[in-house]
Amino acid sequence: MIKAILTKPLDGMPEGTEREFAQADFDRLKKLGAVRKATAGDSAIKRASPPSNKKAPAVTNKSV
Repeated sequence: MIKAILTKPLDGMPEGTEREFAQADFDRLKKLGAVRKATAGDSAIKRASPPSNKKAPAVTNKSV
């Protein structure tokens, strides 16, 4: 099995989803430009950056 990253939506899964494919399926999808081989950096969890100022007052122009 080969870990791949979708470069096009496939089977209802959005782009960027990591999936595993058999070698033959991976080769066929790569020719179509639908996948690329996953690297070690792809599987790392990406977190949102922390707010720049945690003590800033709440926004007052939001609708209630």
